[in-house]
Amino acid sequence: MGIRWPAPGFMDPAVTDGRPVTPEVSVVMSCYNASRWLAESVDSVLSQSHGSLELVLIDNGSTDETLRIIRDMEDSDARVIGLSKQGSGLAESLNLGIDRSRGKWIARLDADDVCEPTRLERQLDLFRRHPELTLTGTGCVEIDEHGRFLKQHRYPPHHNRLLSHLEHMQRFFPHSSAMYRADAVREVGRYRNRFGWAEDWDLWLRLASVGQVECLREPLVRIRKHPAQMSLDDSGRRQFVDTTAAIICHLLRIDGRPDLADSAESHTWDSFLQWIDRRLDDAGAFKRRSAYHSARSQFLASGNRWFAAIAMRRYILSSGHARALMTTKLGFGLPRRLAHEWAKGSGLGRGQ
Repeated sequence: MGIRWPAPGFMDPAVTDGRPVTPEVSVVMSCYNASRWLAESVDSVLSQSHGSLELVLIDNGSTDETLRIIRDMEDSDARVIGLSKQGSGLAESLNLGIDRSRGKWIARLDADDVCEPTRLERQLDLFRRHPELTLTGTGCVEIDEHGRFLKQHRYPPHHNRLLSHLEHMQRFFPHSSAMYRADAVREVGRYRNRFGWAEDWDLWLRLASVGQVECLREPLVRIRKHPAQMSLDDSGRRQFVDTTAAIICHLLRIDGRPDLADSAESHTWDSFLQWIDRRLDDAGAFKRRSAYHSARSQFLASGNRWFAAIAMRRYILSSGHARALMTTKLGFGLPRRLAHEWAKGSGLGRGQ
């Protein structure tokens, strides 16, 4: 899919009859060495059926052609706003995009993912029909690096089930499908750097505390999966720890206790993460998760889908891996137990 700028019938959204116009939706995309798929991702936003939008692209210290591509897009379409910063965590980049956004709603998309043409229209309709919502998502289709179909995912549609999924580390709609109210995300403090690999999970829990969450079951985004993603961070160990920390902080908050991510000194926070790491290791959670990611990486890397499907079936049926599958399907209760354990501790030596 090639970039088409300006789109047919395009009218500069920044000015109408000499008056500035504020877009309804701001789409925020952080980009790091994203040149391979950036054009397709951007085109899927600029071709949306809902026209009142702006696209905020943040180059996060790329070393390839990403920044040049962003500048070319900015020159070609008034709806594109290009920002550049030194490389840092995703949370900082997205917060910069949120600060620059003018829309009443903010939608997310990663630079290697793709929106279906009616995605923004469908989510906006949901917000308008349910003003209590602070966050919405959609179903998705996984594609490989060449854009070929891998799998379709649907998620629970309503708040209570979605909140339960968040609290039990069950499947949740992808970050690239999220749309949230701009005032709500600013009210709860935006993304937080301390959850470097789970900044979205932490934010969803905080948005769920000030409003409702819903999900459209239709697959309105395509999420690109490729082997390079699977090789990051020791098969997701740090992400697992950060997600567990986000859930524990949420559970402590609703129990009336201070939010550690806001109140703890750096050394206390580091000790907290190390404590979680040890508890997860003691429970065997890392071994099961590592085995799952290894099998999934082989599945994605395989050029033979039938062979890959057989490999995943063998993985699921093996006794140790079946337990990991049950964790995914039935939920992960350890964060709640750890929250109780941490709350009963005292001082910096708690839980050690």
